[in-house]
Amino acid sequence: MSDLVPVVGGALQKTGSVIMGAVRFGIVVAQLSAASVTMAGLSNSVRSTFRYVEDCANTVDQLSDRAAALNVDDLTTGEHRDAATVMRSCRDEAEAMAVECEEMSTLFHTTADEHIGDYGSVAEAAQNMPDGIEMADRQFYSNR
Repeated sequence: MSDLVPVVGGALQKTGSVIMGAVRFGIVVAQLSAASVTMAGLSNSVRSTFRYVEDCANTVDQLSDRAAALNVDDLTTGEHRDAATVMRSCRDEAEAMAVECEEMSTLFHTTADEHIGDYGSVAEAAQNMPDGIEMADRQFYSNR
């Protein structure tokens, strides 16, 4: 067997394990941060969409008023008013969804910060281990 082939349990494998641990840490933090931004964006989208629906409801009410002024039958104007009412009926649900998205965004952000606080020093120490010093088995660090 060649000396160039890494031996199972050798330095190359341990170095790879340290690097993979640091990469996983970075990926978790990046994913939590991305989820936070995504949820904040979703909250804004929900509110923006509802503002559009609210504008549509106002337009339908105006059309209904105009139709009534032109002596269009009550059934037609009533249907328009009902449509505007239905458009507005989702207001509370949409706002509740937007608030939930904001709260989830905050929770993802807080979780990322706490993960960095809990494991950031371990990930940094793993990346900066001096040559010749082996890192403990990763299960040791996961038992905090």
